[in-house]
Amino acid sequence: MIDSNLCPHCGKGQLYFSGDGRARECERCGHRIPIVPPTRSVQELRELASYRFDSERVDDIGRAGTRLLLAQGIAAAKEGDLDEAYHYLGRVLRAPAEDADKTRAWLWLSQTFDNPPDKRYCLEQVLLLDPTHGTARRGLAVLDGRLNPQEIINPDQLEREVSDEPVTAVAEQFTCPRCAGHMNYTADGEPGAASGHALVCEFCNYRQEVGADGRPQAESRFGQGAFEQEFTAAMATARGHVQPIQMRAFLCLSCAVEFVLAPQTISLTCPYCDAVYVTETAESHHIIPPHALIPFAVSPNDAQLVLRRWFKQHNIERPRLSPIIGIYLPVWTFDLGGEIKWSGLVKKGDDWVPISGSHLPFFDDMLIPASHKTPETLTKGFAEFDLTGLVAYDAGYLADWPAERYQVPLADASLIARKKALKSLRQNASRLTRGELVRDLRLNSQGLIIESFKHILLPLWIAHFQVEGTAYDVVVNGQNGRVHGNRPQGAAGKFLARLLGKG
Repeated sequence: MIDSNLCPHCGKGQLYFSGDGRARECERCGHRIPIVPPTRSVQELRELASYRFDSERVDDIGRAGTRLLLAQGIAAAKEGDLDEAYHYLGRVLRAPAEDADKTRAWLWLSQTFDNPPDKRYCLEQVLLLDPTHGTARRGLAVLDGRLNPQEIINPDQLEREVSDEPVTAVAEQFTCPRCAGHMNYTADGEPGAASGHALVCEFCNYRQEVGADGRPQAESRFGQGAFEQEFTAAMATARGHVQPIQMRAFLCLSCAVEFVLAPQTISLTCPYCDAVYVTETAESHHIIPPHALIPFAVSPNDAQLVLRRWFKQHNIERPRLSPIIGIYLPVWTFDLGGEIKWSGLVKKGDDWVPISGSHLPFFDDMLIPASHKTPETLTKGFAEFDLTGLVAYDAGYLADWPAERYQVPLADASLIARKKALKSLRQNASRLTRGELVRDLRLNSQGLIIESFKHILLPLWIAHFQVEGTAYDVVVNGQNGRVHGNRPQGAAGKFLARLLGKG
C-alpha cells in the first residue's frame, strides 16, 4: 500500500502542509506539490458572510496576520491570479479581522468573479459593512446598467480642452405653423386649456400647448419622486465635475447675424429681427441638462401689481423701478439619507454627562443655487416654490424667456448640501436627544449619503429700484407671486443696525 504522505520525489520524506496552506512540502528534500485551489463559488462566500469568529479556535495567523493575508490577496488580484486572491481574501473573512479589513476583502473578492450575481453579492456585503462605500455603490450601478464603465473617470486627473474659438451652437426656433410668425411662451393660462402652458403667436394668437408635439417626457431614473437621478453614477463620470466651456457661437437663422454667447445663456431674442431661439449647446455632453422646471404662472402685469402692493405695504414712496425681467434660475436639488452618529453632553441634575447615539436623517429636495451670483434675496424665496409643480424640461417653456446656465458643478453643490444638512441638525439638536438640551455636540458625517439629485429651473421676476440714490434688489416668485427684496430701513431699523455695528 502506497503511503500518500511520503514524498513521491525522494520516497523517504514526509509531506506536510506549507505555511501558506497552498501546497504540501517534503520535510526532507523540499519538494513542493501545489494543492488544487477550490472552485470560487458564491455558496462558499455565503458561508463566509455568516462566519462567526471563535477566539478559542483562532489559527496560527493571529490578529496581526490578517493584514498580511489581505495584502497578499490584493496583490494576487492585481496580478490576475484570481484563485490565489480568492484563497487569501477568504482566509481574511475567517480570521479575527476588523470590519475595515473585511470590507476591503469583500471588495476585492468581487474582482475574482465574472458572474454578475456573484459580483453583486460581494458588493452588497461591502455595503452592509460600510453603506457609504463609493466604489461598491459604483460597482452596483455598473451591474444594474445605470453607469457605463467606459465613462468612469478619475476627477483628480480630469482634463478638458477649452478652445479659444467660438463653438457653433444649434438652436430651435419657434415659428407659428399658421402665419410663420414668432411664437413665445406665455405665463397666462387660458381657461379650458389642457395644461395652461402654451406657445402663442404674437401676430395671430395661435396657441400650441408645450409638450404636445410628441416629445418624450423625462422620468425618474432613480429613487422616489419625479426626475430624480442617481448621484453616485453621476459623480463617477465627467458630467458631475465639469462646468460649461467659455465661449459659444450662435447664428440667427432669420438675419444671419452671429452672436458670441456667454456660457450661462440658454435662450435669447435676436435684437435685430426679434426671432426667438432656444440654444442647445454643442458641448452639451459636458454638462448636465435641466431635468425639469416650474413654468411661469405669473404674468408681467401680475408681477407689476404685486410689486406695487409690496411698495405700498412697506411705505416705499416714488421708487425708480427698472424693467421687470422674467428669468429661469438654475438650482440643484438633493435627497440625503444614511446615518449620523453623534455625541455630546446633557444636563443631569447639576452635572453635564456624556451622551451619544445615532440618527437616521432624511432631507428631501434640498435646494442649492447653481449660480455663483445668486444674491441672498433670491435664495430666501427658493423654499417657497411648490416642487410638485415641476414638469419635464421642454425647450418651448424657454421661448423668449432668458435662462441661466448652471455655474456650480454637481460635485461642489453636493458638498454645500452636506454642510447645509449638518447645519440643520446642529440647529435642531434637541431632535437627536428627544428634547433634552445638548452642548458640545459632535456629528460624524461619514454615514451621510446623497442618494439622488436633479437639475431644475425656477421662474423669477427680477427688478431693481432706487430710493434716495441707493439701489435695492427685489424678486417676484414666478409660480405664486410672493415678493422678496431689500428695502430702505426705517428709523427703528437704522438704530438697530447701528447697535449691531452694521450701520
